[in-house]
Amino acid sequence: MSVRRFDGKVAVVTGAASGIGRATARAFAAEGAAVVLADVNVGRLADAQAEIAAAGGRALAQRCDVSSDADVEALAAATTAAFGAADILMNNAGVMLRGPLEKMPISDWQWIMDINFLGAVRGVRAFLPPMLERGSGHIVNTASIGGLVGGRPHSASYSASKFALVGFSETLA
Repeated sequence: MSVRRFDGKVAVVTGAASGIGRATARAFAAEGAAVVLADVNVGRLADAQAEIAAAGGRALAQRCDVSSDADVEALAAATTAAFGAADILMNNAGVMLRGPLEKMPISDWQWIMDINFLGAVRGVRAFLPPMLERGSGHIVNTASIGGLVGGRPHSASYSASKFALVGFSETLA
């Protein structure tokens, strides 16, 4: 039996019920990691967990709204209880709103920033301290081209949240 890249590691992925998060969680599991899948969509989350289990992987599905301090703290506690301390955190949960910036209500701006940017901040606050204590660990914050190049029509709030995430990630590094 060959050694896989992430044998013995614990990976946490937010936004893991679909898209990039789900594909990354599957890849981590295929490489031997125990994976904690976090998302607000519990139906798709259960499907993702079943998919990993069917392929022989270990996964825990945890409902988590990254805009909630309590949910992110519960995610960290559930991870430790199930598999031990996280070795990898992928802050991937994200949303998009489109519309003319001058007409978008402040509540929409707050919602997108709370998930796309502050969700990652919450993840780092919950998972980084044990990594620092151990002297190891990896954090990946998923942004997009929208965090590097602005100017797409009707996507000012999305780009602003992703620019903030890129700046935060560079500072974290």
